Amino acid sequence: MRIPSIVSLGLALGMSFLAGACTVGATGPGTGDDIVGDDDNPPPVGGEISGPITSDQTWQDAVVIAGDATINAGVTVTVAPGTAITAKDGVTLFVEGTFEAAGTEAAPISLTPTADATTWSGIVAQAGGSVHLAYATGTDVAMMLYCHEGAVLCHYDHVEFTGVSNAITAEGPALVESSRISDISNGGITVRNNGNLTVRDTYILTSSGDLLVQNGGTLVVEYSEIGDTLGSYDHCDFHIAGGSVSITHTNIINGVVGMMLGGTTGAVIQYNNWMGNDSDLQEIGVNTGVDMQFNYWAAGAPALGGAYDVSNAAGAQLTDAGPRL
Repeated sequence: MRIPSIVSLGLALGMSFLAGACTVGATGPGTGDDIVGDDDNPPPVGGEISGPITSDQTWQDAVVIAGDATINAGVTVTVAPGTAITAKDGVTLFVEGTFEAAGTEAAPISLTPTADATTWSGIVAQAGGSVHLAYATGTDVAMMLYCHEGAVLCHYDHVEFTGVSNAITAEGPALVESSRISDISNGGITVRNNGNLTVRDTYILTSSGDLLVQNGGTLVVEYSEIGDTLGSYDHCDFHIAGGSVSITHTNIINGVVGMMLGGTTGAVIQYNNWMGNDSDLQEIGVNTGVDMQFNYWAAGAPALGGAYDVSNAAGAQLTDAGPRL
């Protein structure tokens, strides 16, 4: 049997030690330990991000999206609580994999433009992509989240966004819950095409135009408050032009028009408080079989014709409407 020399054994041990001590790039996209198949505990990433992100990683502390970046299919980016994410002017984060940004009440995640930027473009969930933002704050973004058809899920939970042009456009499945979104542009919350948007226990307040717009797809709003213009121009709390509609247990308040409604069949709009609107409801197209029972109408139930059932109106403001926060 051949016995290795002391010199060769020492070299082997030395190389092994050096390999074990090596740290692969701590910042930037696609960084991590370079052990194939060992992405269960990717190293934390800070600093600047841009380009394709090809392996799992965790963002923490301060992260700058310096150029358009893409989370590739099959890749998960996890954002640690308390992380401050900033983005350069006009930059977009595309998600083909998973973007999991869950802060905590004590340590929310923030999403803002860099100090030298006016606004950034936002996050785009591509087909196959999944975006979850929880306990997050954000401002000065063109479109915080664009949820394309084919996306797995777009989910807001306990987010607070203000001064964003568009908070979410849903062409795929989207859920907004326990959140507060204010000071948005016309159609700042939009569902269209084959989108499926649920808004629950959420405040959507103040706009330069219409707050929540539907052009097709499915819209479910429950236990929320839409309106409260606080002196700003707000044309409609809801502008609905076709699709499946269910709006229940919601305060529809203080709009120039509470709701413009057209192109619907079998819409369910029940157990809502209609208060402080110049006009509660205007028809903008043919509707059939609209169930508007059990609503509270501060100005009295509107006379809308046979397509609308406004019977069983509540005699006083409903206490089980609005966010349950």
